Amino acid sequence: MSSRASVTGEDIREGLSALGLGKGQTVMVHSSLSSFGRVEGGAPTVVQALLDVLGPEGTLVVPTFSQYLQDGETVWDRENTPSRMGIISETARTWPGAVRSNHAAHSLAAIGPMAELICRTPHRTGFGPDSPFKTLVEMDARVLLMGVTYNSCTLFHLFEAEARVPYRFVESRRATIIIDGIADPDGEAWEYTRMDGVANDFLVLGRELEERGLVKIARIGQSEQRLFRAADAYSVGMAKMANDP
Repeated sequence: MSSRASVTGEDIREGLSALGLGKGQTVMVHSSLSSFGRVEGGAPTVVQALLDVLGPEGTLVVPTFSQYLQDGETVWDRENTPSRMGIISETARTWPGAVRSNHAAHSLAAIGPMAELICRTPHRTGFGPDSPFKTLVEMDARVLLMGVTYNSCTLFHLFEAEARVPYRFVESRRATIIIDGIADPDGEAWEYTRMDGVANDFLVLGRELEERGLVKIARIGQSEQRLFRAADAYSVGMAKMANDP
């Protein structure tokens, strides 16, 4: 990997391959473009590098959450509402061939042969056993943190939902939801709401995963990368939830 101030697509490809990402895998990516320093070509370079490493048989998945109903927004358009999860996420959402899920509060976007299965299987909740996150566990997907901490890992909300933690509850929120240009003014999104005064700290689970040797860590440019199996995190996380929700 290059030690230059500028990071290239080849630097990213080499770094991800050394980390253990490879052809045919499905990977859920949480990311910060600024964490790399300067990337030649910006976010498209990162997305293309990920797709190159995964190959045509692999699938890239990103969270494309918006501020739907959180900052006063009352309309969500699957095709046009931007992701608020960083420029790499938004670039992947608008990538040719990308598929976005229908959940207004917590949508995902995916590129690759597993995209339809992950994003278009009907589900009511953003998290939980009927969500794309459980599908990622079941298909042995990887999770990649590109310059962000475990507190950005939305997969961990699945564990909270399945454990039925006492500090969150599911609520229905109605608004206008637009799918393929067709508006449903009586649309509904199921939000997994955290009670006031409660803060998540997923760093605890992340440290345990690392102590067990389940996380691969490498640096690309100035950005620290962490790669682990969703199923490993699920196994450890659910055991911890059973012990102390």
